[in-house]
Amino acid sequence: MRLELKITKQIIFAAMISLSWHCYALQPGEITFDDLSKTYGEAKVEINLNRQLIGLVSSFSRNEDPEVAAILNGLQQITVRVYQMNNSVDTAYQAVEQVAKKIRKENWLPLVSVNNDEQKVRIFSRSTNEKMDGLVVMVVDAKKGGEAVFINIVGEIDPAKISAVTQSLNININGTDSKTLDAAKQNR
Repeated sequence: MRLELKITKQIIFAAMISLSWHCYALQPGEITFDDLSKTYGEAKVEINLNRQLIGLVSSFSRNEDPEVAAILNGLQQITVRVYQMNNSVDTAYQAVEQVAKKIRKENWLPLVSVNNDEQKVRIFSRSTNEKMDGLVVMVVDAKKGGEAVFINIVGEIDPAKISAVTQSLNININGTDSKTLDAAKQNR
C-alpha cells in the first residue's frame, strides 16, 4: 500500500512540474531576450506588452486609427529591449549573430540583412500554417556610442502593416524606419 502511495505522489509531482513548465513555455513566434543582459547589462528601454495591454492600446486607437486597432487585435505580445553599447560594437554584433544563429535553428526565416559601417540589421519571421506568427527585429547602430535594439512581435502579423504598428507605438529604430521594416514584406 505504501509503495502505491509513493508512486501516486511521484506521478502527481511529475504532472505538476509538467503543467508548470507548460505555463512558462514560449508561445509560437515568441523568443526571449533575457540572455542579452549578460552582454549589455541593464536595458536602457524595456517594453513588455502582453495581450491585455495590447488590447488596451487597441481600444485607445480604435477611434483615431481603426486599421491600427485591427492589427493590434491580432497580436499577443510585443517585447522591446534597447541597450546602450558604450562603444562595444563588436560585442553587440556578436550578440546579434548569436541570436540569429539560435532562431535560425528554430526555423525562423531571415527576411532582411543589412551590413554597413554604421549599422547591422537582421529581421526574421516565423510562420505556422502559412500565417506569420512571429517577427524579430535586431538593430545595432554604431553612431554616437551605439545602441542595440531587439524587438519581438508575437501574434498574427501582416508584414505589410508592421510599420503601422511600430509607428503607432512610437517605436523608432535609430534610423531604421518603416521603409526598412516594410522591406520584410517584399522579401517574404
